[in-house]
Amino acid sequence: MKIQDRIYRYFDTNSRLRVLFIFEGLSMISDTLKECVWPDEYLYKVFEGDWFNTKYHLENDWKDKKVILVFCNMTMPVTESQQLDFPLMDVLKANMEYRDDDYAAFMQQHRIPEKHRAFMKRHSDELQSTKVYSIIEDYLSPEVFSEDLALRAIISSYLGEKKLLDWEAIILRMILLGRKSEESKRINFFLRLEKNRDAKNAVDDILNRIFGVSYNPNTYEKMEDVAQVLKYNSITQLLAPNSADSYKSLKLNSAVQMQQINKLFDLGTTSKQWRKGFDEALDELASNIRESELINVYGIDAQYFAMTEALVWPIINHILDVTLLEDPISTRQRVSALALKFSENDLVVAALSFIDKVAAFYEKKQKLGSIKLSTPQEYIDRYITDFYIFDQLYRKALESHHRLVSEVVPILSALEIRKNQLDIDYASLANDINVEWLDCVCDTNDCFESISLPKQEDFYQNEYGSTDGKSKLVVIISDALRYEVAQELLESLGREKHIAKLSAYRAILPTETKYSKQSMLPHNILSLVKSENGVKMTVDGNILDTIESRSEHLSSYRTNAICIKYSDYVKNNQATNRDVFKHPLVYLYHDTIDDAGHGQNPIDIIDACRRSIEQLSALVKSLHATMNVVNVIVTSDHGFIYNDLKIEEKDKLQIQDADIEKKTRYYLTTKHDWVEGIVKFPLDKVSAIQTEQPVFVGVPKGTNRIATSGGYNFTHGGASLQEMIIPIIHSSQRRSDKTDFVGVSLMTHNLNVVSSRLKFNILQEDMVDMTMQARTIVCAIYQGDKIVSNETTITMDSTEPEPSNRIQVITLLLNQSVAPGLLQLRIYDAKDDKRLNPLVKETVKNNTIIEQDF
Repeated sequence: MKIQDRIYRYFDTNSRLRVLFIFEGLSMISDTLKECVWPDEYLYKVFEGDWFNTKYHLENDWKDKKVILVFCNMTMPVTESQQLDFPLMDVLKANMEYRDDDYAAFMQQHRIPEKHRAFMKRHSDELQSTKVYSIIEDYLSPEVFSEDLALRAIISSYLGEKKLLDWEAIILRMILLGRKSEESKRINFFLRLEKNRDAKNAVDDILNRIFGVSYNPNTYEKMEDVAQVLKYNSITQLLAPNSADSYKSLKLNSAVQMQQINKLFDLGTTSKQWRKGFDEALDELASNIRESELINVYGIDAQYFAMTEALVWPIINHILDVTLLEDPISTRQRVSALALKFSENDLVVAALSFIDKVAAFYEKKQKLGSIKLSTPQEYIDRYITDFYIFDQLYRKALESHHRLVSEVVPILSALEIRKNQLDIDYASLANDINVEWLDCVCDTNDCFESISLPKQEDFYQNEYGSTDGKSKLVVIISDALRYEVAQELLESLGREKHIAKLSAYRAILPTETKYSKQSMLPHNILSLVKSENGVKMTVDGNILDTIESRSEHLSSYRTNAICIKYSDYVKNNQATNRDVFKHPLVYLYHDTIDDAGHGQNPIDIIDACRRSIEQLSALVKSLHATMNVVNVIVTSDHGFIYNDLKIEEKDKLQIQDADIEKKTRYYLTTKHDWVEGIVKFPLDKVSAIQTEQPVFVGVPKGTNRIATSGGYNFTHGGASLQEMIIPIIHSSQRRSDKTDFVGVSLMTHNLNVVSSRLKFNILQEDMVDMTMQARTIVCAIYQGDKIVSNETTITMDSTEPEPSNRIQVITLLLNQSVAPGLLQLRIYDAKDDKRLNPLVKETVKNNTIIEQDF
């Protein structure tokens, strides 16, 4: 570095420096500096012997300058007598002397204590290099600087980092370098580390203290021994050593070492920055620690502390083969605990989510009881409170499974076996319930009239026609929005501030779009007509098969009312949509589910249900918040039945009746004759559709399909509960009802800290709905009033009706020294910023000896 640049650094690193004294002795510095050009704020002066004028100029003329004052052939006054004889000693003490030695100058500029002189002499060149200096410059003060910090800055630069790493991050980066893909970086790093004795010794010391081993400079991978100790102890720390364990020599018994290993493993597996690389590094470096061998020794049900994918897949396979059907309740508990050990985006979590939904299905099925009920109304009541959950769990299970089939999953065959069994069991259950339902309806012989649900054909009159017409209303008709999907939509809306309530209507038969959707428009008469394109329904004599014809018809009943497609709403700009929703009545048609259901890929219906929930939730929120619409209704024209099964031709009903129209779930006929497997209803009794001669709707019992053209996995038109019970969500902008926050309670007692960790379960006592708000909580471990763990913030916002689905597992990690004695878990509402009123206080026993780490 040039002398002039060194001088600049003195002033740059010390904003209070005004005069830099240069005692050149015999070094002839002035010869080098006299040719330099200085910026305006600098003043270069060679002392010419006039002490008085020099001091005067320093205090007056030069006071706003950065002065470089050179004393030729003079040395720094060191002795007491020399200092007494130096007239500018007071100025010198208030400022600094230029040092020609790099390390000495560097120490002087940053006021680094003399005890570090030997260290600085060895490392000043590296510390002053551009890369290292940019890392350490914020730490160069006598209060902060340490040799450990300086070495970490140097090692951080070797790793290519631009910021100071702590030891945990340095160790993880070194482990990541062990991958084959990092060969060139690994070679470069360890070559540089080996040349720096202090840095190498520091690394050796920290690795030996944590792992009992250091890196091996004589191996290709370097960090293989460290990775093996890390992997083995992370997995087996809660297990007593087994004599058959061939890896037991790697066992660490120090609680302090285990605490540090847990912190490293947590950082490696939870950091988005390092997660993928950390998993790969453990797979490559610690492949000799075989999970299959650990399972052979300790068993499939052992309490493994940490999880790798190679360990969890055999466990998942065992759950699928053995415990899932035998004990769905404990299965759900176990998969919940396993899921916490992986990132939510991991394939493992998708597999566990699938198992959880399947287990929930069988758990509910075990508690179902008799499906033979006394009245049609009982079936309606059971469906909207209970039966619909089977449809929802099946759909959600397929949703998780759908992600798995496009990935490389080690146990895909086992997952497929269980999924195929679920297909069969769900199809059987849905069919059995609906057979009993239609038998019960037939026994009453009243064509659903004993059911208390309002009728679909009365929708307009009930929801708008009976009002004074002054209230603005938006009606969203989502084609094939099944009741169970709407129930999940309600959960999503429950997180918003507006108020929404779910109820149900009874759809007309056939539950087919061209009949049911138009019946929700205002009308005087609905009629069945034949046309060149098949059978259609007229509304007040008109076929309303376009958005324009529906809009014209609607406006004839309510002036200035309009109809709009959701696809057009999405394309419109905000100003256009604001104009649309100024109309007093808007029917908005949303077709995401039905469009996907009639596509080429049956599984698309599952994705379409999820998209519909997201789209409709955002739409309702926007209508209230942006479009200033107070009242919104979300409903459907019909539901659907869906099975991800191949429907064989032999299983389809072969209908010989002469028909007016025939689809997979219904046919229209003028014949009243009995047909096996079919229930017939007079069309005018199950709808308001009028005909010139008696027409009957034939629908299959249960969920059977009729042999004809059309789709079979996703279908509608029949009289199943899933098709006929249509949801209606009333959402309003009122906000005053939502006053209470969900409760929080501790599910785990007799709490113990093990290996520096505390794990416990908390229950969100209430579901978030239209009356209960989400609550954000803060959890931490205390000793007295001092926090001795990380603080974890969690938002309790679950809308799940089942309490077991609202349990969360929390892990806290001690992060500092604690004195002997009991600790305390405290949970506060996040709004209690002064931490005065804990929601939960629970004593915690400390079974870990904690010392300062690293």
